[in-house]
Amino acid sequence: MATNNEIEFKQILSESTYNNIKDQYFKDKSPFKQINYYIDTADFKLKDHYSALRIRVKENTYEMTLKVPAEVGLTEYNFNVPLEPEIDKMVYHNQLPVEIRQILVDDFDVQDGTLVILGALTTYRMETSYQNELLVLDKSEYLGTEDYELEFEVHDYEEGLQKFYDLLKSFQMTHEKPLNKVQRFFNRKANLA
Repeated sequence: MATNNEIEFKQILSESTYNNIKDQYFKDKSPFKQINYYIDTADFKLKDHYSALRIRVKENTYEMTLKVPAEVGLTEYNFNVPLEPEIDKMVYHNQLPVEIRQILVDDFDVQDGTLVILGALTTYRMETSYQNELLVLDKSEYLGTEDYELEFEVHDYEEGLQKFYDLLKSFQMTHEKPLNKVQRFFNRKANLA
């Protein structure tokens, strides 16, 4: 298991701004593909707690991640799992890593047999180093739509935020905190219902 505190800043981009940033910072990078399968209860217990559970498929590996709010940013619990995800498939407690199961039961009262894989989001991601931090450029496709996003993962909140603001300013953007991928996915799913 890997547990880490994730401090990152995000910005939704237009396609043209995505291409401009790609040309300036990711010229020599090729995107890699990852698919996130989102898991929640039918009544969205995790979403209601500002948390998310997913299985990420990348290069034939399956990584289950639970993200929960922390004092600053999010705490992530990451585990490689043998569970091959399929949309509408039930996920039972005995299929969850012990630490994730414990949080879901104790903190969110998630009962066995109530978790289901609700859908998938495919991301084409590029990563590069920028001012000793991680700069990430994503193009995501889900439920008949696509969007573009810039992520900046940092070590220190205040210092990282200033670097992020300076980067956005260089592309004539002001920071507008977006919904995260899982929120955008579930909003789109709700609008299609």
